[in-house]
Amino acid sequence: MIQPPAHPSNRPFVSVIVPTYHDWPRVAQLCEALKKQTLKPDRFEVVIVNNDPDDPPPASLSLPTAWQLVSEAQPGSYAARNRGLNQSQGEVVAFTDSDCTPAPQWLENGLTHLISGAGRVAGRVQLTYRGARLNWVEKYEKAYAFPQQRYADEGVSVTANLITWRRHFDDIGYFNSKLLSGGDTEWGLRATSAGVPIVYAADVVVAHPARCGLRELLTKRRRLAAAALNVRAARSRSGLFIPLLRGIMPPVQHCRALVKRKDLTWDEKACALSMVYLLKVYGTWHRVLLLTGRRQPERR
Repeated sequence: MIQPPAHPSNRPFVSVIVPTYHDWPRVAQLCEALKKQTLKPDRFEVVIVNNDPDDPPPASLSLPTAWQLVSEAQPGSYAARNRGLNQSQGEVVAFTDSDCTPAPQWLENGLTHLISGAGRVAGRVQLTYRGARLNWVEKYEKAYAFPQQRYADEGVSVTANLITWRRHFDDIGYFNSKLLSGGDTEWGLRATSAGVPIVYAADVVVAHPARCGLRELLTKRRRLAAAALNVRAARSRSGLFIPLLRGIMPPVQHCRALVKRKDLTWDEKACALSMVYLLKVYGTWHRVLLLTGRRQPERR
């Protein structure tokens, strides 16, 4: 069992940063999972960032002495994560979400990869489902949600399971707090450009419930559409015409890729492909509304 060296000032070596928004029941479940970590309790702290100061935690929520609960009024999980970075003390920062359940060896295994030379660790996000029979949205999630190995190959990681050295945030800068979605990708690309290596670690695991409602997917698609426009802010509107045109074309590449998948049934492939096209067209339409000023970016 790997344990980090004691810090001269007895500060925690690892800081777990968790943003939350109106999700106290699952925060309690997350805390129970973090209490079961194989890493010694005095070697890590947990910073939970409440992204709505008007929604106080329930009295039943009990945190260990070294853990912190702070608030961030600026809407958005990346603003909350930045608040957690400012509040935390560890040389290593580990990000997860309030709806995740880390495996007992999550932190210990993540540290093993960092100490072995990794600059960033993109851990595995294991989906969980409500039951054995999946609906269309869950089949889409099974096909597309959290492909961390591919993300790591592209130099990025979702913040549902990202462990790295604090110094990289000091060197590269924090998350873009203006983004409601895609901030993990934007920061990851900056880190890659700065030469910070990343590895995919299948043994660094958090469980995450698959989305099961269409509304959740549409909300995320709207946030991603707004984030895509922010990333391209330096371009002229005419430069966005081709991406918008591509947004209504049938997803041929997705079809080819899904056909090759051996972990999906043909029914799951068909449902996933249908959802891909629906979300693609929906996201494109939302970008048109944003560009023409007929809709404003959502606050959340």
